[in-house]
Amino acid sequence: MGTFLYPVYTLASLGLAIWSFNLFADSHNINILLLISVLAGMIYDNLIVSVGRLINEGTLLESLNRLRFFFHNLFIPLLVVVAVKLACNVGVVWASHPIVCYGCWAIAFGLIAFGLLTEFRYLELAPTNFAGSLRYKPKSCSVPILTILTALLVGMAGFYIWRETQWPWMFVGTLIMFLGNALPASIFGTLVSSAVDFLFILGLVATELIVH
Repeated sequence: MGTFLYPVYTLASLGLAIWSFNLFADSHNINILLLISVLAGMIYDNLIVSVGRLINEGTLLESLNRLRFFFHNLFIPLLVVVAVKLACNVGVVWASHPIVCYGCWAIAFGLIAFGLLTEFRYLELAPTNFAGSLRYKPKSCSVPILTILTALLVGMAGFYIWRETQWPWMFVGTLIMFLGNALPASIFGTLVSSAVDFLFILGLVATELIVH
């Protein structure tokens, strides 16, 4: 199943990135550029899992998989900026305050530094086979604090955007992402988490299109 689904996830993310790039070409909105950066990381992530069987276990595949986690730590916190800017655009009071508007960048860079220094710096990987796919995953399972903090901030902004505009999909996408990633990896691997992560970003892109 993984040999089919991961290429589908790769193509879906690529299609969303191309669509987002066209939106950026028309609007030159920094938010869309940040979303494209996150989508680039998702494309790479799913692509490497898709071709893992072709490369086989070894130093090369381990290095390529290590980049998956690097891009995750580098790009995901940028969604905090996206969320705050979206909330500001629709008139959410707390997001419109200059301290919050500019402070979201400090929060994002702080989360990036936190992730690289705590999660990525000491990352040890081991090969794993699941549903016909071969990838490297962390040897020790720890709580993904970076992802949780980012998603909580995005979900909070999505809730207030829902209140202001009656558009719930940024909040709903965050909720779906939380629930999907809570499923046990021993049973579902990353098949479900990759799907809900795509829906999460789709909700953000759609919200950007609606509220801008």
